[in-house]
Amino acid sequence: MLLALAGAALWGITGAIAAGVFDVVSPAHVSQARSIIAVMILAPYAAYRGVLRPPKPLRKFMLLGVNLALVNVTFYWALDLLGVGPGATVQFLAPIMVLAWFAVVRGYTVGPIVWIAAVGAVIGVALVTQAWALEGTAYLGFVAGLFSAVLFASYLLFGEHLSKSHPPTQIATWGFVFASVLWLIVLPPWTFPWGIDAGTWVDIVIIGVFGTAVPFIFGFHALRLAPSGFVGVAATAEPAISAISAVVLLGQRLDPIQWFGVATVVVAVATVQKFGLGELRPPAPMP
Repeated sequence: MLLALAGAALWGITGAIAAGVFDVVSPAHVSQARSIIAVMILAPYAAYRGVLRPPKPLRKFMLLGVNLALVNVTFYWALDLLGVGPGATVQFLAPIMVLAWFAVVRGYTVGPIVWIAAVGAVIGVALVTQAWALEGTAYLGFVAGLFSAVLFASYLLFGEHLSKSHPPTQIATWGFVFASVLWLIVLPPWTFPWGIDAGTWVDIVIIGVFGTAVPFIFGFHALRLAPSGFVGVAATAEPAISAISAVVLLGQRLDPIQWFGVATVVVAVATVQKFGLGELRPPAPMP
């Protein structure tokens, strides 16, 4: 729980920092930079831990790299077009998708308290984004946030799967290696705005280190210790942290009903923190 919440805090704060950079560097280029910086931090650390060797099967980590690249850029598009608080909140429909996966596809029994918390998260998303009044670029931002939610849900499930057989540092390192390779193909180095000022570079480095390398290691450690549904709902603290960070760092404001939506998400997180997913259990075997 603490690892998931720490990762959520770092993602929330650095999400607001990233939004402040988008006027100078596009969300796609910020996503590219954060992946490459993360590799520069993670690779030496993985070598020190003795887990830099290429993992097997490599194709799974290639798929993870694609997932990481896409979940980051769609998340940033949502932040850019909706605002930091609403954009971050939409992504956190992902835990509900994970719970639905367990219940519908894998046949697990999901406890009522967990479902209530999940519904609370959905209500919070609707209130924060004011989904009934979306139009224009805000609507596109909402769509980007939904795509990011689907990708984040798959990241939680896939990350849990990989964490059963690979160390968290190895997963994060090779995931971002392949994410960086993909970005270098899609956005060659000469397309990057290298002439940005020193302050923007500092922000990008902060995003790469504290918004990518560190929280993703926390996230994979959390997935090694707890079910993906639990980790995912715990991580919904991020929207509240993002909204507060946007007020402090960017001067973005939310209406009272949006703050109520943020509070609803926080209550959902607190509920899951108290009760956990203890009632999540596999279906009984056939007699």
